[in-house]
Amino acid sequence: MSVGEHGSEQPVSIAVLWWGILIGPAAWALDQGLSYAIDQHACSTGHFYVLHLASAAGFLFALTGVLVAWRQLAFVRDGPDEGGSPRDRSWFMAWLGILMSSIFGLTIIALAVTKIVLSPCD
Repeated sequence: MSVGEHGSEQPVSIAVLWWGILIGPAAWALDQGLSYAIDQHACSTGHFYVLHLASAAGFLFALTGVLVAWRQLAFVRDGPDEGGSPRDRSWFMAWLGILMSSIFGLTIIALAVTKIVLSPCD
């Protein structure tokens, strides 16, 4: 529990903090796995847009990680760097969730560029 912006106690959810940290890598893995699985279908039917839909879905999942971690960070603003308390760990996990989900979201976008430039039939 931590003191929120208005002086009231706001709960910090450990599950939501872990969601922020882990959904970025999971979204990237989902994008890569789905893209690999539907590559033959996209090539044989000419429906290349399904590859872009997989990338869009992965990016949206990664974006949810950024948003929920940012929301949790609002509950634990101004956490000290010293660590040791649950509030300090929540502050660190919120920032780590923002960082991880952002990096993996950018990775999904970077890999989506190759799906635009290269044909799945190559």
